Amino acid sequence: MAVVRLPLLLQLLLLLPLLLLLLLRGSGGEDAEVVCAGTACYTLHRAELGWNKAQERCRHDGGNLAPVRSPGEAEQLRGLLAAAGWPGPAWIGLWLSRGRCVQPQELLRGFAWVAGRESGNYSAWLSEPAITCLSSRCVSLRPAGPPGTTAVGWADHSCRALLPAFLCKFSFRGMCGPLPLAGPGRVLYTTPFGVRSPQLAAAPFGTLAEADCEGGEDGGTPAFALCKGPLEGGGFAWHPPGPLCPAACAHRNGGCQHRCLEAPGEPPRCACHPGYVLAPDMASCLPEDACHPNPCQGTCRTRPGGFECGCEDGYALAPDGHRCLDVDECLAGPCQHECRNTAGSFVCLCPPGYRPAGPGGRHCRDEDECAQPGVCPQLCLNVPGSFHCACRPGYQRQPGGGDACLDVDECLRDPCPGPCRNLPGGFKCLCLPGFLPEEDGHGCHAAPTAGEEPTGAPNSTLRTTGIPQTTGIPWTTGIPQTTGIPRTAGAPWTTGIPQTPGIPLGVPPPAPTAVGSAPGPEHSADGPRLLLYYILGSLVAILLLLAFALALLACRKRAAKREKRPAKSAADNYCWVPEQPESRGAGGERSGWEKR
Repeated sequence: MAVVRLPLLLQLLLLLPLLLLLLLRGSGGEDAEVVCAGTACYTLHRAELGWNKAQERCRHDGGNLAPVRSPGEAEQLRGLLAAAGWPGPAWIGLWLSRGRCVQPQELLRGFAWVAGRESGNYSAWLSEPAITCLSSRCVSLRPAGPPGTTAVGWADHSCRALLPAFLCKFSFRGMCGPLPLAGPGRVLYTTPFGVRSPQLAAAPFGTLAEADCEGGEDGGTPAFALCKGPLEGGGFAWHPPGPLCPAACAHRNGGCQHRCLEAPGEPPRCACHPGYVLAPDMASCLPEDACHPNPCQGTCRTRPGGFECGCEDGYALAPDGHRCLDVDECLAGPCQHECRNTAGSFVCLCPPGYRPAGPGGRHCRDEDECAQPGVCPQLCLNVPGSFHCACRPGYQRQPGGGDACLDVDECLRDPCPGPCRNLPGGFKCLCLPGFLPEEDGHGCHAAPTAGEEPTGAPNSTLRTTGIPQTTGIPWTTGIPQTTGIPRTAGAPWTTGIPQTPGIPLGVPPPAPTAVGSAPGPEHSADGPRLLLYYILGSLVAILLLLAFALALLACRKRAAKREKRPAKSAADNYCWVPEQPESRGAGGERSGWEKR
């Protein structure tokens, strides 16, 4: 018997710190309605308090006033109120602090849960809350209709109002199931938040279970167990596992789910049928997990009486049923160009000048290299998988295979009837005075004179290598003929230029006209203008000669009259002549002396 009592004493010593902790927290073993599910417990406390005091009570025990964020949470609290038979209102953790305004357009009307986090998309207002920004408002949970109705809703009150009950919520990492008993007895659960209850469908982590066994060899000594965890495979379990209150297997099968085994001198113990294993509570049985440890290289799935192995995508099950072999997807030709097999998958490759396209990159699309700046110096031509560089008209590729473009000297081909000037990418044909460039830029035609209508027909354009003499105007004598004009190599040209009548001495001929300048009004009026200049020049010369002759004649007449009178002074031997001939004839002033 001493062997049996020693573990019980050790258990009491191990559980003593937890008992002291519960006493220090001042729980006092409060009897309150409690319901636990999942990872949370909800409690109903009957005490007439304001909202702030109720929140302090929940916070003191490690929780908060209960939120109602979802229909499931509302159902938990409704069941708790129904189990307690409580018809009246109870505070919950929804409030509006002072300085915040009620927002009629929002789901929670501007209220917030005291526990924080997101507000959720659930509300159950029985009536619209009072519109205010100056005072705090708090919310209670109460039945939505007359007694006997199952629905609950929200109502707002002054936070200072005294309500007869409040609801708290406590969250935990996990739960233990009910403590199994092998013999007759009762269990009293003391939760970490200080509430004692004889019945719990789930006990939160840290709950102390006290088993009061009826009769038995222990003489009614209570047994204790603590909800601990997590276990190696996850979850939480009682320690010691139980079943407590050991008795003969004849009483309720010793508390075992499947089989109860007895041995001389040992307490009864539980066992399971083949294909099942004993649960952590050492009383219930669970299906045997044939996949723990995993006998497969890939995935393992438990089947009745065994297991089944599987492989991930890209692998196939080996003939032995355990290993996984890589599948060569390239054998099915999934790629447009090149396929490379990898472990569990494959990769599609594209040749140079292409890039992956389409779903999964299995197709290849030509890459436009010409879209990148600076690929070619002038022109870029994209071709499938590559590109070519080209030159603009008037240029040619650099000898030796380079991409540079060199200017072509078109004047070497004698494209002009007269002088030719080479330009980058082109050339200019120069035309002599009185001629205009043709529209194609490769010849010259005579400019129309005053009163002459331009032909405008390309076939009537005069192509010439010299300048024809203008008829109808007498040639001015004494003007030397121009012997030649410098020419561009390779272009035919005349060795002389026919004289143009009416051009005074010392007046240089106008410069040649370059092809490419559009003929304007100044070009079409050059002939009449030059003719007018020649006529005016001749008139001025004739008038000057007449003025000089008249002045000379007047001077001689005066000298003849003076010969009859004696000479009085040396000035009498001179006469006045005009300083500068003018077109006004002999009436000009005398500006110089002339000796008789």
